[in-house]
Amino acid sequence: RARRTLSSIGFEFQLDKCNACTESNTVDDSCERCITRLYYTPSNTAITNENRSKFIADGKMYDAIADLCQSAAQEIMAEACDLVWVTVCDGKGGGLSARLDSQSSNLSSDSKSVREWPRDDEGNIIVLEPIRALVGRCKSGNENQSKDTFLVSTGKGKVSAGIFSRQHLLTTGLEPSTALPLLREARSRGMHCVVIDPNARGDRVGMDTFQVSVRSLFQQECSAEVEDAIIPASSSDGHIYVLAHSAAGGQLVRYLLDKNQGTLLPRIRSITFTDSTHSVQWLKKHPHISSLIQSSRALYVRSANPMRDDGWENAQPGDECDKDHFWSHRFGKIKTVWAGTTDHSLTNWAARAPIWEHFDKNADDDKAAASDDEAETSHTDKVAK
Repeated sequence: RARRTLSSIGFEFQLDKCNACTESNTVDDSCERCITRLYYTPSNTAITNENRSKFIADGKMYDAIADLCQSAAQEIMAEACDLVWVTVCDGKGGGLSARLDSQSSNLSSDSKSVREWPRDDEGNIIVLEPIRALVGRCKSGNENQSKDTFLVSTGKGKVSAGIFSRQHLLTTGLEPSTALPLLREARSRGMHCVVIDPNARGDRVGMDTFQVSVRSLFQQECSAEVEDAIIPASSSDGHIYVLAHSAAGGQLVRYLLDKNQGTLLPRIRSITFTDSTHSVQWLKKHPHISSLIQSSRALYVRSANPMRDDGWENAQPGDECDKDHFWSHRFGKIKTVWAGTTDHSLTNWAARAPIWEHFDKNADDDKAAASDDEAETSHTDKVAK
């Protein structure tokens, strides 16, 4: 386990409790002032931006410790939010993606086809990095659980599933740098959670990885339990709530442009883009997608640029931004709000409250519409009798 390996070299994640929790001698997962920090245990020193290079040298050591910390953070997220790893593609032609291919293929499931071992143009076997996703664990006897799904995708770079910043994971805290606070909110609402890793094979092929991950996890012909996880079915009647950070916003929009994206688009109830890279100019010939990402079901959360943005320091997270011609040309009429930070990597942490206000509003609107439809049907039935 990553935490054990991390501990063996003198580092450990420890909870820094706030004064209120310290005085009451309690541990409250919902307390946003308590932060899980990385410590150098021999001297019981919290790693900060100022002392980081003293304990973690730049270069290979930084990369090695950062990778271990990412794995440790994922272990903590999995335990806190009841998630398990699901192999989307094992790098040898197996995994959920191969299973999906076999659903539309005449080959039998035990057929020894070339698909099982990817090969280059000369026929040499290629073993790729596996693509995995964190997915909510299946709970027996919980048939009344919500069928809605919360999908999280991080930006490009060396970050992995559920991690927004390696630097802040080392120096600021686990909660500000990961999807943990957002996943806790989703689980508290009874939602399934899916956290994909577009960078599993490097950010240069991030779009391909995003595509195979979403296609495999959301386009199964029927729901399935794989490794004790809930794999959402393409035929499921649950909605999908998407958080797309940075490059993942562009990947999501490009995926929706694919005519083979199947039933994902109609299931998307709400989207939050955080510092996204997409553009509505891609969608001139796709008004149904363009209307979705400019409607009340979509929200754009942006970090501030101190050199360019006036008055950002007086804005609170969730306050609406003024949009200039350039912004409107690129992002259209989408509601745009301040994140409350100038740090791109901390956008999701700083704006976690308005993000969930947006999702909750759309969920409430959906419930109200469903209630109105039910009442209308009941009234019609009574009239008919």
